[in-house]
Formats: sequence, C-alpha cells, structure tokens
Amino acid sequence: MKKFKGITVGTYISKRAKGKYDATVCANCKNNKNIEKEKQYELCKGCDKFYISKTCKAVLTIGRDQTTGKTLRKSFVANTEEEAFNMALEYKINLDKNGGPRIITKTNKTLIDLVKPMIEEQFNLNQIIESTYKRKLDTLKQLGKESFANKPIAKVIREDIVNYLAKIKTYSKTTIKQNYELLCMGFGEAYHQKIIKENFLAGYKRVKKTKSEYVGHHRIALTIDEQRKLIEFLNDVPYSKFKHKYLFLLLLSTGMRIGEALVLDYTKDVDLEKGIIIIRRTQTKDAKGKSRIGETTKTFSGQRTINLNDISKKALEGAIKHIIPNKFHLLFYNSNNKQYGLYEEASINSALKRAGLKLGIGLYEDINSKGKKVTRTDIHTHMLRGTFATRCAEAKIAPAVLKEILGHSDISITMKYYVDIDNDFIKSENENVVNYLIEKNIFGALLDKEKIAI
Repeated sequence: MKKFKGITVGTYISKRAKGKYDATVCANCKNNKNIEKEKQYELCKGCDKFYISKTCKAVLTIGRDQTTGKTLRKSFVANTEEEAFNMALEYKINLDKNGGPRIITKTNKTLIDLVKPMIEEQFNLNQIIESTYKRKLDTLKQLGKESFANKPIAKVIREDIVNYLAKIKTYSKTTIKQNYELLCMGFGEAYHQKIIKENFLAGYKRVKKTKSEYVGHHRIALTIDEQRKLIEFLNDVPYSKFKHKYLFLLLLSTGMRIGEALVLDYTKDVDLEKGIIIIRRTQTKDAKGKSRIGETTKTFSGQRTINLNDISKKALEGAIKHIIPNKFHLLFYNSNNKQYGLYEEASINSALKRAGLKLGIGLYEDINSKGKKVTRTDIHTHMLRGTFATRCAEAKIAPAVLKEILGHSDISITMKYYVDIDNDFIKSENENVVNYLIEKNIFGALLDKEKIAI
C-alpha cells in the first residue's frame, strides 16, 4: 500500500472478557505471537473467553490552530486498512483542490471555531452539566452543516443569518432558542476578538430570533376521561404483560419527573411506614449521551419530600412487591443495563405511547418518513406530571402548595407549563359563578327576561 505524508494507518485489535478471565491470558496464547494483526484477528475472533473486535483506522493531519498550536486531525474507519487509507486519501485530494490543509488564524476563524471552545470552557468550569454539554455540541454539529458556519465569520453577512433563521422557523421554540443562543455566542466572541466590526446579533438593530411556526401535538395534561381510561388499563393489565404499570401509576399520583422516579433507591428514598418518598437526585446523561444516575435533582428546589396518599401508597406498594434486587438499589431496575441498571427515558416513553395507541388516547394523523399516513398519539411521560398538576389545580390546591409538591423554583412555571384545566371543569366553575351571582342577586334583572328593555 502506498504511503502519503500526513496519513497514518493502523489496525487495532481489542478484547473484552466474556467472563471473569484475566486480561493477560491472551498474552501467552500461541495465536497472538509474532503474527500480523489481520491474521491475529481471524485466529482469535472465535475465542470462547473474549469478545474480539477489529478497527482499521487512517488518521489525516488537516491543519493547525495557530492560536492554540493544536494539530487538527480527521479519522477514517473502515473494514480494512486499505479502505481507510483510500478514504483519507480522497479527503486529502479534495482538501488540496480547495487550497490545502486549513490553518486556523484569527482572520479565518469560523462560527464553529469560536463557539466550540466556549462550550468546552462552560463545561470545564462546571457552568453546565454533562447533558447540557452534549446537547450544545449536538446543536453545534447541526449548525455546522450550514455553509455560512464554515466560512470565515468576518465574511458572513446579515442576510446569511436572516435566511438561516427563516429556514428553521418550522422548528420548535426550544430548538430555535438553542440555535439562536449559539449564533449569539459566536458573533459576540468574534466582536470581542475584533474579528468583526459589527455584531448584527446585538443591539436594537439586531437580527431577532425567528418566531416558531411549529404546530406540536404535545398537550400539558390528559383529560379526565383519558386519565380514567389509562388508569383502568394500568389497574387491569397483569404486571407480566406491562412491567411499567406501577411506574406510570406512581407518576400519575405523585407528579414526580420520570428521571426522578427512575433513580429512586428503595433503601434510602422510600419509607412506607412514614408514607414518604424522598427526591434527592435525577437521571441525567454524560458527555456521550449515555444515561447515568445524577448526584442532584434537576434544580435545587427539586429536592423535596413527597407525602404519599392512599392512591400513591398503593402504587408504591405494587412497585416494591416487584422489586428486582440489584446493587444500585433501584426501585425500577433494568437488568439489561449492566453499568447503571437504568431504563432509558425514551424506551419508557415508547411503552406509554404504545398503550396510548391501544387505548385511543390523543390520536392524530401524521405523515411518516416514507410519506405514508400513520396514526400517532400525543401522550408522553411528562404529560403524566402535567396531568397530576392539573387535577390538583382543579381540586383547588393552593398554587404555592402545588409549587412545592412539584419541586418548582418559581410559581409562574407551575401555572404556565404544568396546568391544563379540563373543559368540563371550566364549565362547572362557570356554573358556580352564575349560581353565586344569582344568590347575591347580581344581574337579577338581566336574568328576568320580562324586565329586560328590548
């Protein structure tokens, strides 16, 4: 195979024990002695003691950051060294056609060059948690697919940003906000470093965030009839056929976040005798997007004690009855996750959606990726929290009390995002108002049709 300056190629064999085997066992194996790695892989891939994997990788040096001195490289992985090498070579040829390896200088820094170090700094200084760090990098990666984000920021014009924001107006409010935040970070830093003379994402003439046209199907809460239907299903279905039944009943009867419920420790957080559940942590994600047990709750106010009532206590008793003993002491344990024993929120959400489709809850028509019309449901796990909050509001629990139960720092969040009053309740409350006005003889003449002037 030909060699080119700036490209290195290698084959890497890795092994992972199938049982409690010493990792040095293969060091003395005759199949691993003085042979090429390709042949080593072929001989050892059927080993009964280790999982053997092979990675063929080519690494291309593509430039250097003159500000930091860091060498920039790009990796290519394939089934063979030759394939990986050819991929790197093709990339290098295209790179040479466009002016050769890119050396990052102050004058040619792109939006991506400016924003990524800022995100890294936020994470290193503990200003953002791992899951936020991962989300910001993912957002930056999507932003990096836009042509304007990969050319020197000094050459990006106002129209580029306006056109991009117009392009994403069909995205959700949250997605638009996240993208806009990174744009502001990049142009703000460019202005600070005096790379650009005008920051058109700041000041009264700034390019403003686009207004979302996204029409979602995510309601805050289930209606009373839908909630009744779901609870009847959860009560009747055998645990063997629907293992998340007690989890959903607990969410509906306590208003816990799904992430809080999934990390409940049955030895520390649950006390049936006192009738309490202690919320002290939540599920989070690491920098690679993998779920793990967090050390704290989502917010400081999230740390709280939930007092169980007869309904929530019964749901908890059902969950405790089906505990699978585990080293993490998780109330809801996933035996397939050896690292943390956690369920992924996405899989829990999918189980709830399957139940929603079966029960006919929140159905709507949609077009899938293949262009076919499909039936979907808008139910999701966070809606169970909203349903609990809404029923509490309808039962006329004081907003300040509901705020504490839900673990919110601001009462406005409780009322704006977690309460979705049922129409039947609104009608009944309106009737109460009318009855009150009649009782106090207010609008009496208006109600007496014979006395109304026509």
